[in-house]
Amino acid sequence: MPGLLAFHAHPDDESLSMGGTLARYADAGEHVVVVTATNGEVGEIHNHDDPESIRDRLGEVRLEELAAATGILGVESERLGYRDSGMMGTADNGNPRCFWQADFMEAVGRLVAVIRRHRPEVVTCYDPYGGYGHPDHIQVHRVGTAAFFGAADIGRFPPGGGEEPWQPSKLYWATWPRERSRRSREAMLAMGRITPEEAAREPGHGTRDEDITTRLDVRDWFDRKWEAVLAHHTQIAADSWFRALPEEVRREGFGIETYQMVFDRTGSDPAAPDLFSGLR
Repeated sequence: MPGLLAFHAHPDDESLSMGGTLARYADAGEHVVVVTATNGEVGEIHNHDDPESIRDRLGEVRLEELAAATGILGVESERLGYRDSGMMGTADNGNPRCFWQADFMEAVGRLVAVIRRHRPEVVTCYDPYGGYGHPDHIQVHRVGTAAFFGAADIGRFPPGGGEEPWQPSKLYWATWPRERSRRSREAMLAMGRITPEEAAREPGHGTRDEDITTRLDVRDWFDRKWEAVLAHHTQIAADSWFRALPEEVRREGFGIETYQMVFDRTGSDPAAPDLFSGLR
């Protein structure tokens, strides 16, 4: 059973950020599970004639889309069951059921239980800024990093219900390079979608290129990744900048998935283009 456990914030994050990685390791025969913190109840609704008609059951709709996407990628899916937190300062962000408002130790304990059940060798979550500062993404960083260590800590998280403690070997933060953001802006400028001033502005999201340790070339799995992305039908607008990019730009830019190695018990080279380096 040991393999990869990827912790994500919302339905669609798994496909956008590391869909190629997930498909690659599923095809290699690894046990791959995606754990999604929230049900995605908040946000715009795209590609629907009457968006408000599904507003009250949006979480259910997005979980259906998640099931379709993870099926395409060939991976298992688990959920922590929190409500989407929306953006900072909004009413959704103050909802007591949302992930941002969750008791930290209780949330870590939920993920610890999943880690102990699946016993992965490799765990991924997000960088400290959650890529772009969304509260749920920041919380995935906090909870995911803590649970990586907490799964073996029987003092803080006593095993219950037949659980056994487990220590994964490697922790990576999924992120993306700022250079990719710059290239995307250049492409959008060429399409006339942004101004030269916007294109020249230093991106405020993503990770500095020099801080990225691990690059995975997943272009051979890009078609599966893109199919999984589009399975999130209510989230990817038909006129979004992402879909408007030339196909070759999208494939080259999003066919390389990047990570920061944070902790490794194997002593492997952080730059090795394989999350299982030192384990296989």
